[in-house]
Amino acid sequence: MRRAVSLACLPWGWAASRVRPGLRILMYHRVAPGLAGDQLTVHPDRFEQQMAWLSANCRVRSLSDALADLAAGRTRRGDVVVTFDDGYLDNLTHALPVLLYHKVPATIFVTSAFCDQALSHPRYPANAERLHLTWDEVRHLARQPGISIGSHTVSHPYLSRVPAAEAEAEVSNSRTLIAQQIAADVPHFCYPSGDVTPREAELVARAGYTAAVTVAPGANHRNTPPHLLHRTEMTDADTPFDLALKLSGAYDPVHALLHWRRQRKFAQAAASNRQPSRKSPA
Repeated sequence: MRRAVSLACLPWGWAASRVRPGLRILMYHRVAPGLAGDQLTVHPDRFEQQMAWLSANCRVRSLSDALADLAAGRTRRGDVVVTFDDGYLDNLTHALPVLLYHKVPATIFVTSAFCDQALSHPRYPANAERLHLTWDEVRHLARQPGISIGSHTVSHPYLSRVPAAEAEAEVSNSRTLIAQQIAADVPHFCYPSGDVTPREAELVARAGYTAAVTVAPGANHRNTPPHLLHRTEMTDADTPFDLALKLSGAYDPVHALLHWRRQRKFAQAAASNRQPSRKSPA
């Protein structure tokens, strides 16, 4: 059904991508075997297929280089960035070898308390093995060609649902902590669960980040606010054909509807004080 709707939207997406080429930022979380059905996990074999197709058919850029071209109006059709959220150990053990083999750069957004091993993502509470990267492993990743490290807050909260001072500390302190650990600047931020309002975007800009990514779907253009960048979610169901459809924009109407429903649910929960758990699930 999902593919049928996307194929129906393909002519629209194809035309739009040629009239106004945009930068696509892909969103991944985990790359691991044995987690079939988990929306956030892509099997290593599928990830290999996706990266092979990207390297053969697209210009895969580092986030910094792609955003510099975007600001200058130099974005080409087929420009793509790869990103990962949360800082999972399998980003090192399963994703990195594939990225290096295909010479695909990527940005990994880490949550500093996860790297301290003080917290773990609540989506996987029964996981007996270590889930997240240590700081030594983050430093190792930061030394790899094409790999950059971004910030994903200190403790992965729903930022819009905590007091302003706490949200500011989450945004600012994580940047400081990560920069100290990798001895490098941390210019890019990722909102946990894409939970962002104008307040959070302002806090991120004030903290010194040059750009931030959301989970809002679609391509990015020169007039896209740099602290509200769009991303395209990748899943284990995505064959190279699906990946091509997503990059064409064919999936954008479906993803826009799902995103609207998600944001509406968040807004209703806040308005009725039926707030989700403070730690966001994705």
